[in-house]
Amino acid sequence: MFSKNSLPIISRYSILKYLTDYFHNMRDKIILFLGGVAFGTAAIFVKFCTITPPFITFLRFLIAGILLLPFVSKRRRKIILKRFILPSLFLSLHMLFFVSSVFLTTIASSTILVSTSPIFAMLFKKKIDPFIIMAILGIFIMNFNTSFGYIFGNVLAILSAISFAIYTYFLSRLDYDSLSIIPIIYLISSIFMIPVLPFYGLGDINPISILAVLGLVLVPTLIGHGSVIYTANKLPISLVTSAELIEPVMATILAIPIFHQIPDTQELIGGTITLISIYFAFRR
Repeated sequence: MFSKNSLPIISRYSILKYLTDYFHNMRDKIILFLGGVAFGTAAIFVKFCTITPPFITFLRFLIAGILLLPFVSKRRRKIILKRFILPSLFLSLHMLFFVSSVFLTTIASSTILVSTSPIFAMLFKKKIDPFIIMAILGIFIMNFNTSFGYIFGNVLAILSAISFAIYTYFLSRLDYDSLSIIPIIYLISSIFMIPVLPFYGLGDINPISILAVLGLVLVPTLIGHGSVIYTANKLPISLVTSAELIEPVMATILAIPIFHQIPDTQELIGGTITLISIYFAFRR
């Protein structure tokens, strides 16, 4: 039996634990939200660059990998190098296609279409959902009656989404420590761009491009991906993956005052259908 004095103590402890858990949960959600906002700056930084897409991809992954390399355990490096070559290849393709699409289509279309990667991940697993069909319908609306240049950029954005879905598929089949493997994947991804560079060249290297690449590394790469890594085992996975939907919204909002890219009716209708469909597909 509890004494009369023990009940208030237990009650106070329960309240304190509830409040602590609540604030920790809210803190994690805020960190995840800020990570989604950070992702939304990627296309903005890319648009400021005057260097070529492969060179942007190479520098982004090389610098980020070097900065995070101290977190890698030395005794696991040989094993990691053998097991993560394929995921790194598709991550580099994802970034290359994404950067190229930003230069050829609007930021709104590029980021919305790249965020469809979960749709293709579900299709690879042969999971057909009504919301997937709705998302594909939204993609068709976005590309209906669009000029060839924009359509080519949109196709590259879709290829970027497919590449990312394949990257996550290979990654999901492996057992790994996130903090240790991320820098290795970045460095291997940068190596895959070296044979591509001679075909594209480097472009116009200037202070604005250098600052844009550093911003690309710091904000969407380190802060954005870092927030996902931090919250992945603290919040429901559906909530973590849904944070990716913040990217196209944030990128579209930023592109209006910075680059005067105002989404047209097609982009708004098709993009809204696609994003809402992806969200509900996540929730299911």
